[in-house]
Amino acid sequence: MNKKFLTIIKVAIGIILIAGLTTACSNSINVQGVDEENYSTPEKQLAYLTDKYGASMRDSLLFNVKGATNFYVNVTTASTTKQEYSLSYDATVLKAYNDKNKTNYQALPEDLVTIEGTPVVEAGDIKSNPISVKYNTANNLEKNGIYAIPLRLNSAQNQISKEKGEFVLFVQDITKMPNCHKHNGLQVISCMEINDSNPLYNLCFTLQGTGQYFFDQVILFSGNINYNLETQEVYNYNNENISHVLQYKEKYLEPLQQKGMKVILGILGNHDRAAITNLSVEGCKHFAQELKAKVEAYNLDGVFFDDEYSNTGGSYPGFVSGGNASRLCYETKKAMPNKLVQVYVYGGTTNLYSVEGKQPGEFVDCGIHDYGGTSDLSNNYPGMPKSGMFLGSVECARNYASPSSVYDRIKSEGYGGTMVFGLDPKRTPLEVLNRISQAFYGANVVQTGIYRKDW
Repeated sequence: MNKKFLTIIKVAIGIILIAGLTTACSNSINVQGVDEENYSTPEKQLAYLTDKYGASMRDSLLFNVKGATNFYVNVTTASTTKQEYSLSYDATVLKAYNDKNKTNYQALPEDLVTIEGTPVVEAGDIKSNPISVKYNTANNLEKNGIYAIPLRLNSAQNQISKEKGEFVLFVQDITKMPNCHKHNGLQVISCMEINDSNPLYNLCFTLQGTGQYFFDQVILFSGNINYNLETQEVYNYNNENISHVLQYKEKYLEPLQQKGMKVILGILGNHDRAAITNLSVEGCKHFAQELKAKVEAYNLDGVFFDDEYSNTGGSYPGFVSGGNASRLCYETKKAMPNKLVQVYVYGGTTNLYSVEGKQPGEFVDCGIHDYGGTSDLSNNYPGMPKSGMFLGSVECARNYASPSSVYDRIKSEGYGGTMVFGLDPKRTPLEVLNRISQAFYGANVVQTGIYRKDW
């Protein structure tokens, strides 16, 4: 998107700051991952507790009606015998946490929590089987409230780490929050740079008055189209950041979908010969089937094509010279007709043509303008209704946005909405979001809390 956003960064331990309507909403939650390579091995074996995401001592999740996650017992050296442990709900763990951190988090009532399974570390292993912790909402819980589930690892025979044998799982209950579907159908798409940002940050923005979520879609920017020299086939590559949120979709993506937001996989060139525009007919069919498999595997709602950063210069066997983005979009929609196919109004996807007697508007659901683009897209994508045209895109890092008159026109002339690129706690143009929200919905945006990248 006119900027190189594809640098693969190393996994970092992040901090989540979440806030709700409880008395503890202003407190930060430091989510500490476990670096087992640097774990100082004591003379005696120690057992400690982690969740499925590798966090020790504390972590944070959202849930709608009910939730569940797994925990594991880890030992610092391989066990010589079979070891059994137990995991219990222990209110004193939360009291100690609040006293130490000068916070006032409330516990999720014990009768709403179920712990299933007995953790066992078999001889020769360093990790137990999973233990499931399940939790539910209740009528008396606060709307968007944050609660703590205090857990303690127990064993009569084995030594447990004093610090890492306790765990506080923070859960935010979004059950009573309304969904994102606004009455007039106007949508705001968040195209989020996942190398930098946590998709859950989109849940921090609601409309004043109704409490509905401001964003309607989240594009995971970005997966890639790449070429395999050995197999001579194109394939979808997802770097470690995209892969992380897909692998742990129940943490990062499902809360968005539970509140009506569509989650879309971005597809971008990646500095080799494969491009959205230069696949042969058979190549388009093959890649469309691969995208279908990914979308179905991770329960995504569609794909977004952005024709940038491919090295298409030169003649490559099996590739066409260019201009075949229409065929790829057509084959993708044919492969998954109930999913969204979206394109960026840039490069080879600026204009599309008919395929097999179908107009572009029949196989592309949305055309999203580049920054500053505000024109009607009927000539770019014949057959596309105005509701599929997104104008006046915002770029958060460089503070690109259109004036209020553009967003007023989007509403008055029946266009689909707009797009916000690069939203992150370090770059949140609240004045611009209010400009859009006032024009679209007649209300300001309320920001509640922060979710930073935590992996």
